Amino acid sequence: MIRINLLPREERVQRRSTMQWNAGEMVIPVGVVVATLLIVAGFAVSQHSRVASLTRAIADKDAESRALAPQIERVNRLAQERAELDLRLGIINKLQKGRTQSVRVMDELARCVPDHLWMTLAQQDAGSQLDLEGVTYSNLVVSDFMSRLERSPMFANVELGVAETGEISDHNVVKFHITCQVTPDEPAN
Repeated sequence: MIRINLLPREERVQRRSTMQWNAGEMVIPVGVVVATLLIVAGFAVSQHSRVASLTRAIADKDAESRALAPQIERVNRLAQERAELDLRLGIINKLQKGRTQSVRVMDELARCVPDHLWMTLAQQDAGSQLDLEGVTYSNLVVSDFMSRLERSPMFANVELGVAETGEISDHNVVKFHITCQVTPDEPAN
């Protein structure tokens, strides 16, 4: 098909210059679009290479973890055995510490008992409280016993609970109940 331009010459030139100018305007937006596409493509390639690098690093760490798994298991097992051993040693040390306390308490209590006083009960609870019961002929002997307990470094907070008169085999006696605290074991020198 043949084209014929029937426009006068002046309009033809004007029309041609308008068309050229429009083509020049198109270059800038096309350039911006192409530059944007290049930037996006560069960013995508960069991200793809970074993902590939991280995937390789993860695979390497997994392989290293599988290679170290037996050692990790052994370390965990040894840590558990050590915790069990520490628990056992703690129990042994606690028993060792309390092993002589009862003997020391009874020895010190025997030293504090004055003449003409008889103990009928010496009982220590799970803590450090000691309950003492006994009989004697006089309140003065009970007072002397309490003074001796207070002077002893083994006992503290000595309190008289009950002191009442009674009769045993036709003899008038004083029955008493004393509570005190046993001080903790002091470290051996």
